[in-house]
Amino acid sequence: MEDEKLRAAISRKTRLRLAFTVVTLVLYFAFTLNYLPLGYSLSQRIGDSWITGSLAMFVLLIITFIVLEFVFLFVDTEDDSGAGGS
Repeated sequence: MEDEKLRAAISRKTRLRLAFTVVTLVLYFAFTLNYLPLGYSLSQRIGDSWITGSLAMFVLLIITFIVLEFVFLFVDTEDDSGAGGS
């Protein structure tokens, strides 16, 4: 019975890490839009500022990665505290 709980916990953690990795890779590859014709609008300035869409995307990706890491660590810590009961 305890082996099944351990396997379930390992399986749950593996799925969580896989999902985190997939989301991170998709976001990393989204930056390649800067080099494709599809992402032409990213090279344009935003309004009258000197900030381009590419720069804004870069900053937003960094912020998103930091937030995702905090979410992953929070969920992982929550999972650890629930599994260590009995």
